[in-house]
Amino acid sequence: MVERAERTVQEWLADWRATRMCSVLTGHAGNRDAAELTRAQRQEPTAVLARPPSRTGIHAGFWDVPALREVVRILFDVEYQSDSSYRLLLRFCGLSFKLPDPFDEHRDEKAITRRMTEVKTQVKSLLDAGWEVCTADEVRPEHEAWTRRMQPPKGQRTKLSVDRKKTSQSFFGALSLTSKKVKLYPVEGNQNTEQTILALERLQRETETEKIAVVLDNARFHHAKALTGLHQPGRLLERITPVFLPPYAPDHNPVEHVRNAAKNNIANIQRETPEETFGAFASYVTGRTFDHDFEHLPPRETRNDFVS
Repeated sequence: MVERAERTVQEWLADWRATRMCSVLTGHAGNRDAAELTRAQRQEPTAVLARPPSRTGIHAGFWDVPALREVVRILFDVEYQSDSSYRLLLRFCGLSFKLPDPFDEHRDEKAITRRMTEVKTQVKSLLDAGWEVCTADEVRPEHEAWTRRMQPPKGQRTKLSVDRKKTSQSFFGALSLTSKKVKLYPVEGNQNTEQTILALERLQRETETEKIAVVLDNARFHHAKALTGLHQPGRLLERITPVFLPPYAPDHNPVEHVRNAAKNNIANIQRETPEETFGAFASYVTGRTFDHDFEHLPPRETRNDFVS
């Protein structure tokens, strides 16, 4: 009855008074609705929904309520009055209500697969040789606050004013593939080459291993001459060797999944100040280990997700 209107509850009671236990008399033991699918029947649409709608004769880009209604009607001669029943059936069959990711015309899956094979081979050889290997990226969590004020002047209509303030803080995070721990460094101002140099220099200073490999994405400031020249012998970042991921493939970077897990964890609680939000993010990231590497990444959301 949670979040149900009073009228809805009254209709339920009226239906119960009218029908009572009649479903038992029709052979539906357990007082189950004659129009409700049994658990065995609910398993059957799973095989149908595993195929695109066009293969079942339904002209639609994705499975939706009308398409599923047609399947249930044909298979079981049952039709629900509420659309929510079909949505629950979609969820029961393992389909998602999320919209699919937008198609990125720049993403070349074959090139990504080819480059990731090279990256995995290189990283494995460096780890076997005793190097410290980190995957790194920048992240910018945000704190957004809404202030609502009621202004009821005498004799006038009440007015509601809303003041939205958004604050962000950038961090440079590096996930060690050996210790499975993350080092997180705050970035002052914008993400740029200068801040990347400061973060890498600090990472180098705090790492005992003589040789360090840092896996980076293809952000423009990661390829700046002011940064790449510092990896030469005798320069500031001589102990660090950069390894670059393929373009448009953030899902292949283990530290990206750490960032996503941290954001999902802190997003459910509204904190009073930006400092509390950023502190919660940093505490989550640095206070636990993450068993992510290039061979063991969380499953990526499919680009052909089913929607209702």
